[in-house]
Amino acid sequence: MPFLQSLQLGLHRPLRVREEIIASPQHPCRFAYVSDIHLRRGRSHLLGSQVIAALKKAEPDVILLGGDLVDQASELDALRSLIVQMVGMAPVFAIPGNHDLAVGEPKVREAVMESGAHWLQGRTESFVFRERRFSISGPGGLILPDCDAAILCAHNPSIWKHARHAGYDLVFAGHLHGCQWVWFEAGGRLFPGAWFYPFNHRRQQSGSTHLLVSMGCSDLIPVRWGCPREIILCIL
Repeated sequence: MPFLQSLQLGLHRPLRVREEIIASPQHPCRFAYVSDIHLRRGRSHLLGSQVIAALKKAEPDVILLGGDLVDQASELDALRSLIVQMVGMAPVFAIPGNHDLAVGEPKVREAVMESGAHWLQGRTESFVFRERRFSISGPGGLILPDCDAAILCAHNPSIWKHARHAGYDLVFAGHLHGCQWVWFEAGGRLFPGAWFYPFNHRRQQSGSTHLLVSMGCSDLIPVRWGCPREIILCIL
């Protein structure tokens, strides 16, 4: 990969829409997983516009927000504005990440729900798309019976340790940002980060359960190598 394509300095490049095809049924549903936006002073407007541009390109039927939405309480209004735009595109479901918990889960939950999105932490909701019924859970939620597919929207990919045995068809996670530097991939893991974080990979499969890990939309320090900022578009 050429040097200038591998290296990303700052937040000026558009977000990549990474397409993953898990199944190709007669009526495929398009799930957009958006994580690690990290809204903070001085860059919330740029990040929000990049997320919306990526979602318009992806044309999702469902939008899943995988946590680390805000880094500062001052950006909750920016989060509300962003989610209102998302809700105008597709149903939105959200969970918190560790940065949201630092801001205060009740504050983030209130902002998400006031904007018209669904809060999934500890809960499961049903979503029907063209006669297909999906069970969409956050961490701590239970899979609904008689669903065509069960999805877990998570933040930390370490949840894969037990989620792969819990009956889900698809698990989304983020959090690690690919450790921002990817020199090589081996055994489905991204190095050198995988030497420190065993769940540092893009995708995994155990039986019929698939894990997709996003590299995220942003970072505290916006310097990356071989690890483009992205959202995931999953065809299921």
